[in-house]
Amino acid sequence: MTTVLVTGANGFIGRILVNYLLAKHLTVRVLVRKSGVFPHQVEQYIGDLTETASLLDATHGVETVFHLGGYAHALKAVRGQALLHQQVNCDGVKNILAACINNQIKKFVFFSTVKAVVDSHTQIDEQFNGQPNSAYGLAKRQAEDFVLAAGKMHGLHVAVLRLALVYGPGVKGNLYRVLRAIDKGYFLPMPPVQNQRSLVNVHDVCEAAWLAAESSQANGKIYYVTDKNDYATHEIYALMYAALNRKQPKRTIPLWLFKLFAWMGDLGERWIKRRFPFNSDAFQKLFGSSQYRSILIQQELGWIPRYSLAEVLPEMIQHYKDSGKQ
Repeated sequence: MTTVLVTGANGFIGRILVNYLLAKHLTVRVLVRKSGVFPHQVEQYIGDLTETASLLDATHGVETVFHLGGYAHALKAVRGQALLHQQVNCDGVKNILAACINNQIKKFVFFSTVKAVVDSHTQIDEQFNGQPNSAYGLAKRQAEDFVLAAGKMHGLHVAVLRLALVYGPGVKGNLYRVLRAIDKGYFLPMPPVQNQRSLVNVHDVCEAAWLAAESSQANGKIYYVTDKNDYATHEIYALMYAALNRKQPKRTIPLWLFKLFAWMGDLGERWIKRRFPFNSDAFQKLFGSSQYRSILIQQELGWIPRYSLAEVLPEMIQHYKDSGKQ
């Protein structure tokens, strides 16, 4: 039976990918920093992207590596975060690739991010080459370049997936925080700003990863992975209100006030050298645009995004309520 390795398997995407691969009757191995709760047939290897010995052990006898492991904080770097991004998101990729090459792994799928290029107010595709504007994005971009170069040099099948913001049951991060804030009644009413942001469902991500590993046409390619819609922030806000069966406020906070809060947050950070909960980064995430086209992966690999946020929100909310972390 074919053995595959998933790094970062304790994360939101990783856990669902593990179950997806098990359903394909594969031998699934995970590389995690701490032991996790996985189905009994999953082989757990404890290690770190900076530990050569653990990487060599985890990749031994594996055919395909799905590399999710990394440090995902995408806001402005403070107090050494830029160095951490470099060590984990770039150097860590180099380390695991070295282990893969040493153990003659056949395929390597790298989960990157749309942050590897600059945010765009219009839909862009793989032909766009804009430079990232964050330490996180820069480290991911450098890692992408290394993955593609290593694949070409060593005859390794490699594919890079640039994921939009991923949603689904068990999601963490910004979407979870917005959902919780709306449920608790302390999320500020959003003005109807006509921004557009690309998202993608976690199950669609798993399907894209599998196709990228199995299709020879994916070798040496970068693909954007997004669902079939783009979303304005106030639309996401309205969808969450409806799915939570909450009444949406009729009055909204004006955009200029959010800008003022962001300016005050930036100013406070410069004074006390600590991150504020709302700053210019948070403002950009709420009201900026980030649009990408996933046409190439659909045309070349036959991947079809099957889900939308509206369809999945009830399941996300049920998981949120069942988790007891409200």
